[in-house]
Amino acid sequence: MVGVGDFISEADVQLIKEKIAGVQEQPMETFQRNIKVISYLTYLLEKMGIRPIIVGGHAVEIYTLGHYTTVDVDLVVSGREFAQEILTLLGFKKSQGNRHWYHEDLGLPIEIPDDALAGSLDRIMQVTVEEGYHVYVIGIEDLILDRVRAAVYWKSSADREWAFLLIRSQMEEIDFNYLEKEAKKEPDPTIIELIGKLKKSAESIIIDE
Repeated sequence: MVGVGDFISEADVQLIKEKIAGVQEQPMETFQRNIKVISYLTYLLEKMGIRPIIVGGHAVEIYTLGHYTTVDVDLVVSGREFAQEILTLLGFKKSQGNRHWYHEDLGLPIEIPDDALAGSLDRIMQVTVEEGYHVYVIGIEDLILDRVRAAVYWKSSADREWAFLLIRSQMEEIDFNYLEKEAKKEPDPTIIELIGKLKKSAESIIIDE
């Protein structure tokens, strides 16, 4: 049976353990600490041909440069079993089933909600964290759509606000043709309508500025 040891050497694992220990010893913001740890996890998983993708609140945090704050990190990982093995090697423990993991010394919860991205793999953003280490983040358009879905289906006013702030801060980077095309696939027309309203509001503020 193929396992982590067939792809990753003990030296690789030891290197990342030392990197994580270094993070624990340095005073830094939670956002900075978490993204560093995820970049180290990504380093190991990529050796197995797996790209963990940051989604959810931590993705919002990255695009808003830390203005949104969240404690846990949601990752979409295609090789869940391999990811679980690596997380265990790095000191994470299961907290609820196979989806939730927690590193007590780091105070870092990681959730693996799915093994398939609800969005385009072609629009994933790669963010360099430090030399030789990076993370992958869901595309801005798919992240906005995720927040708008939450605003409509879950009646979440907070997610509506974050969708607006994402549109406003990333206006020049957003492919609105793609965003609107995907929104039209939703069964509730309120999705595309809300995106239009948020875009218009963001544009009016930018003009005033």
